[in-house]
Amino acid sequence: MTENDNGAVRPTTGWGWVLAYGIVVILVGLLALSNPLATGVATGFLIGTLLIVYGAFATFASLSYLSGRARWIELILGIMGLLAGAVTIFNPFAGALSLVMLIGAWLLISGILEAISAFRSEHDWGWRLLLGILDLVLGGLILFSGPATGLIFLAFCVGISFLIRGVFLFILALGLRRLARI
Repeated sequence: MTENDNGAVRPTTGWGWVLAYGIVVILVGLLALSNPLATGVATGFLIGTLLIVYGAFATFASLSYLSGRARWIELILGIMGLLAGAVTIFNPFAGALSLVMLIGAWLLISGILEAISAFRSEHDWGWRLLLGILDLVLGGLILFSGPATGLIFLAFCVGISFLIRGVFLFILALGLRRLARI
């Protein structure tokens, strides 16, 4: 809370912290784009950590009294999550490439289905076909190219996401600054 010239108390906006946060996020995005290998390893490590957390919770849930009939399924899924997480943490590069391959397969299947639906559509068949072809090309590029292309794709996705989020935070901070001056 701050006090203006008239003695009225108004809330502070914290725009400086939001601005600093936005700048840090932009820098992380630029780093992700400039070093695909580091981005892949960091992403793989994050996936491994999340799998271990999931596996631990699923295992503990399976051992609880309230787990009921799905006890064995939860236990198996929990153990699989723990194992997959451990493997991914010990080889985060492989974990990142697995994520990229999954995205490539999804794009390929999505492109096929979108192209099929384009031929059944009456109104927006051109857009659907264009999107289907785009997804097919991107999915094929990811799946049938080498690991370097996959890591560049992952770094591009992560980097662009951070850059856009950072720019949003930067603009938000400037707006909050204007509000603070009113």
